[in-house]
Order: sequence, then structure tokens, then C-alpha cells
Amino acid sequence: MVAAGDSDAVTGHIGDLMDQAGLSAHAGRTPAEIAARLIEKSALERVRLSSGQWSALRTFLSIHQPLESATETLLAFASENGIALDGAVERFQARADAIAANGLGLTEINYDAAFGRPLDYYTGLVFGIVSASSGKALAGGGRYDRLLTMLGAQSPIPGVGFSVWLDRIAAERGGSA
Repeated sequence: MVAAGDSDAVTGHIGDLMDQAGLSAHAGRTPAEIAARLIEKSALERVRLSSGQWSALRTFLSIHQPLESATETLLAFASENGIALDGAVERFQARADAIAANGLGLTEINYDAAFGRPLDYYTGLVFGIVSASSGKALAGGGRYDRLLTMLGAQSPIPGVGFSVWLDRIAAERGGSA
């Protein structure tokens, strides 16, 4: 059912399972929303890359450098691989400019193309702040415009947030949380 993309059958089956488990189809995501996401994930699992696409992906994911030179590297990557990044690189550079305008050094901040967060609700920029001395994550977060619709909101609600590990920050500063 899922692999065939039969939305009605998958929705019905999920609804039946929710009924059997005593779960309300209206308290969170609806059976139709769950079915749509399962079908989307199934379709993504069947995507196969050509050797050229796979090589380009490996090259892209190996980009890890100071934010100061990341835009140039991304533009060179796009040009070498015939990929149009147009507005994406402009928005990326605008973020870098905003960071610099707030007094943060672009040589001290690293761009890592392979960095991500394994949660479906993130929809844009994600970040992590890591201790230079211990390598431990001190904070992390990102943009998550899908989160509230996944929890039942009727329309998208933009969101950005982060988590902070206060105990790790205190340890880095030589104190306790």
C-alpha cells in the first residue's frame, strides 16, 4: 500500500490501527497526515543516484571550512557540477553578512555541509555551537516551520529555536550548573 502510494488505503489502515489502539484520530496528526508522510518517506527511499550525482553529493558533503570562504566554495561547487543554487547562495551570504555585522568572526565559525539534524520538522538553517576545547555540543537548533503543523496546527507557523546544555557551559567555564 505505502510503496504503491495508495493514500486512501494507507489512511484507512492507519485509522483502523489507531481505533484498535484507542488513539483519537483528532488529538494529533490525522491518519491522512501520517499516511502522506509515510508515502513521502517511501518514495524518497526508492530514489537512486547516478554515479555522477553520487560523486557530486560526496563532494558537497565534504565541504567543511570557515564561514568566511564558504560562499566562494559553494559557488565553485555549483559551477563545477552544473547545479543552479541561485537564490540559495545569496541567502547564505546574507546570513554570513548578518553574522559579521553582529561582531562575530567569520573565520571562527565553520560551515559544514554534512551537518544536519535528523528530525523531520526542521525546514531550513540548522546550527550547533561546539566547545573548542572539549568538542562537546553547547547549544543547537534551527528553523522548524513544519513542527506545529505536524502537531496539528491548521496552517504553518514559522519557528526558530534552540537547546542549551547549561551543565556543559558551566563545566567549560570551570563551574557547576
